[in-house]
Amino acid sequence: MLFSLKQIPIPEIVRYALGTALPSPIPQEFLSLAQNAAQEVLSCCQPKYHLVRYPVQPLLDSLLTGEDIRRHLSGCSDCVLLCATLGSEVDALIRRTQVTDMAKTLWLDAAASAAIEQVCDEVQLDIAQRLERSLTTRFSCGYGDLPLSAQPHFLSCLDAGRKIGLHLSPSGMLVPIKSVTAVIGILPEGAAASHSDSCSICNLRENCQLRRKGVFCGKDHQ
Repeated sequence: MLFSLKQIPIPEIVRYALGTALPSPIPQEFLSLAQNAAQEVLSCCQPKYHLVRYPVQPLLDSLLTGEDIRRHLSGCSDCVLLCATLGSEVDALIRRTQVTDMAKTLWLDAAASAAIEQVCDEVQLDIAQRLERSLTTRFSCGYGDLPLSAQPHFLSCLDAGRKIGLHLSPSGMLVPIKSVTAVIGILPEGAAASHSDSCSICNLRENCQLRRKGVFCGKDHQ
């Protein structure tokens, strides 16, 4: 399904670019660089997403292995599998710029990262409103003990290649790169939205430079 992305949060672009907590106030130079990058990404991105609702237990018995995802979906009878992408033109823009201007590439990459997260945030909000239910945060292959090796089956369940042109490279990377796959639990009626601590289940938590600085990569921090 096509998605109309109207804007990319400028502070999020700066946060991704700097990899540290946002300075206050944000220097005008950074704001200008972020705004320019946002305009370029918005001008060429073609966001798409696809989602499928599944009962939780059959997925836990086959696709979603590991204790962390079981805890994440505890109490949920159903969940949503989601895939989203900005499209191949954004990848091409970043590759072209990388040849001539690495500094600009940094800001474009940050803008694209903030953009795909914004797409997922807005889609997730729409899901919650349509279902009139609270949701868990997003949980992706590679989080905690849910292995990246589950990604091919995940994409197959979503028919992601046919639906939005999302595939895996031979090395296991999502193509286009600025894409996301995730599972979102549908909480029981009346339950409040969950806000999981993604750092506690991240495989990189012990050596994460961002965590040492007191900031986050954005995973599941809605």
